[in-house]
Amino acid sequence: MNPNDFATSLSALRLLANALTVPHTLDEGLESITRMNCELMASEQTAILLRDEGRQALIVRTCRGVRSPNLRVGHPIQVPERLERILWRTRYTHQINWIEAGIEHIGFPILVTPISVRGTRVGLLITGKGHAGRRYDSIRQQLHALIASFASLVIENAKIYDYLRQRFAERSSELILENRREANGERDETQQLMVSSLTNPDKVVRLLAESFYKELARAGFSAGNITMAAAHILECITRGTPV
Repeated sequence: MNPNDFATSLSALRLLANALTVPHTLDEGLESITRMNCELMASEQTAILLRDEGRQALIVRTCRGVRSPNLRVGHPIQVPERLERILWRTRYTHQINWIEAGIEHIGFPILVTPISVRGTRVGLLITGKGHAGRRYDSIRQQLHALIASFASLVIENAKIYDYLRQRFAERSSELILENRREANGERDETQQLMVSSLTNPDKVVRLLAESFYKELARAGFSAGNITMAAAHILECITRGTPV
């Protein structure tokens, strides 16, 4: 392998490892995928669009190498109606030539691959201005599809991260204090909670149970009410159904 190619691959893998193993917000994770895509695809331009089903629009979440009023982060992509239909309906990796297109400032051909989470299309990975205007070969198209699958993992990870923030750390002052002590300034308490949940789940459950009891008691529920809640949890576990 050419040393330059090896260095590029190593850099891209480092970005991927960071995106998948370190807790990130959605935008941080997708920005890492965008950078990795540019390196692996030898492209100057990459954008990630997420579907807004309510508005029937594709929202720009990351954009690299394109300065255009048609591609602004946080806003719907502005393209001719024909291209908008193509993008919205795309189900597989699709190469779009300049004749079909109309996105100002993007180098063609562009490669478009859907990003799917659990079988549902949630967005698009778009790459342009690569290979000096030549069409992308089958290997590059397969690579593009692989990178899109990494983007779907980042999206799922970000959702889990947000869930933990909202349902655990924000609702338990005792848990926040405990995790802050354990983090020892090296990571924030929410990241520490994620680590603790994996390495010592019994401890996390115990702390949550104590917090749950204290919050119910503060709200005025009697010991009998709280016992009934605990019995219902046990019943759900026995039946194998969600609480």
